[in-house]
Amino acid sequence: MAKFKKKKFKSEKPDPEEKNDDLPEIEADESVENTETESESEPAVETPTESKPDPTEDPIDKSATKKLTDRLFWLRIAVSIAGGVIATFAFEDIVDMEEKRWTSIGFMIMLFIATAIIAKSWRIKIANKKKYVTTGIGSFVFMYLFMWIFSYTVVNAGTSKSMIPGI
Repeated sequence: MAKFKKKKFKSEKPDPEEKNDDLPEIEADESVENTETESESEPAVETPTESKPDPTEDPIDKSATKKLTDRLFWLRIAVSIAGGVIATFAFEDIVDMEEKRWTSIGFMIMLFIATAIIAKSWRIKIANKKKYVTTGIGSFVFMYLFMWIFSYTVVNAGTSKSMIPGI
């Protein structure tokens, strides 16, 4: 195998001792072939390069941020469960099913905005500000809808002879 030498680039004046070839210099080295067969059987160990710690990536701040985003997630889950149950009883007087549905969805959106305002008051140090909104949004929506449907079904289970509509 051939070993390529790195070409040194200098900005201003070239050394008179260096060659001005456009092609890289090639050295023939038989020891390279021997080391290649050894390196295939044993993984090469690289020495870690020491880097200066970045003050913005403080591990203490990351763990505090992680705890606050976890708290935000679970706050949204708790609010969605409570909101789904409250929606069953709060909108019971609305006769039109279409109006009841849209009122409940509007209530869900208001609860979500309330949790976003609470999250802003915690002053979570997040690099990406979208994370205030996106943390737990899917779980919030599905848990709200599940609890709303479940509580509505449990409350209205004894009002008819059959649980299956139309029978």
